[in-house]
Amino acid sequence: MPNPTVSSVAPATPPASILLVDDEVAILDGLRRQLRREYTVHTATGGAAALEILAAQQVTVVVSDMRMPEMDGATFLSKVRTRHPDVGRVLLTGQADTQAAIAAVNQGHVFRFLTKPCPPDVLMDAIGSAVEIHRLATAEKELMASTLRRTVEAFIATLGLAQPVAFARSQRITRTATEVAEALGVEDVWEVEVAAMLAALGSVSLPASVQVKIDSGRPLDPDEAAMQARVPHLSRDLVSAIPRLEAVGAAIGWQRARYDGVGNGPGVPGGEDLPLVTRILKVAVDFEQGRATRPSVQDTIAVLQADAGSHDPAVLAALARCHGAGHDPEQARVVGIGELEEGMLVFDDIRTAGGVLLVGRGTTVTAPLVQRLENFAAREPLAGPILVTGGAA
Repeated sequence: MPNPTVSSVAPATPPASILLVDDEVAILDGLRRQLRREYTVHTATGGAAALEILAAQQVTVVVSDMRMPEMDGATFLSKVRTRHPDVGRVLLTGQADTQAAIAAVNQGHVFRFLTKPCPPDVLMDAIGSAVEIHRLATAEKELMASTLRRTVEAFIATLGLAQPVAFARSQRITRTATEVAEALGVEDVWEVEVAAMLAALGSVSLPASVQVKIDSGRPLDPDEAAMQARVPHLSRDLVSAIPRLEAVGAAIGWQRARYDGVGNGPGVPGGEDLPLVTRILKVAVDFEQGRATRPSVQDTIAVLQADAGSHDPAVLAALARCHGAGHDPEQARVVGIGELEEGMLVFDDIRTAGGVLLVGRGTTVTAPLVQRLENFAAREPLAGPILVTGGAA
């Protein structure tokens, strides 16, 4: 007999959220009455107010009038496309605005435009279709983000068993890039994570001696510097060959580009034309490089800030917030191999007594990593204690 205290009914899906934009309050009230039984409805009497709502609320579809003062519907929906590309966009126009509506379709990638007065059933059908397309696109993006991220993690972790120095450095850069992206409120953090994880893929071409020099912040000779300079382009070529990662590959290839564009070379963008992923990645890579030679986090950030024009000021500010007041680094503790838990962070390099690097600092503990340590420790003792942070204290 079923337990009467346990509900077998699945929780109801919350209604989609619709934003109506029109400078005539009476029209907004009429549209709200039509839609409120099926949707959560927000209203705004102009484009600027609507953009503020979009920045604060989760909205599925925007329905905008064409003729509005200060900002017309085409301009408004173009801004929506740039700032909130996943939001469905529907435009209401008068008969005389057909050419403007066509321009709006081209500029703002409007899902559908409807002429006024619009029959209620036509409007409901258009909104319903936009909501369904948004649902399918969101589900696909979430699946892709989860599957792709885990695939990349597994691939990089396997590579890390053979290249522990490059892998550990990549994990530290990824951690910084992710923190900065979250501080900036980036919607698709997974793109930043994947780009950071794959940015140093081309490092497999570097000799181990060069890897160690880069990791320790020691100067490279001209030949070694040339090898390192080729890494972003090699990483770009490898990543761009993966379906749906072409944009991530381009962002990786530009990771050395300056924000002010100075010295970027032909065809390399600067400023806001640089993908945000690239701007975050550059800050994370340069922060990691600075930390190799400077014990102080604040000193490293100050040096980055002093190099005016090299980095996006907003991204640098986000990095500073991540390491500002209230940021208290966790103290490392000693554990044995048997006490290692997945998710812990290795605080310092782990080497054999003979000096072979097994795990680099900053690496996240995984089951294969523990197996690697057990296999090596069975043949040769470790050089020192294992220091970690995170996990159960």
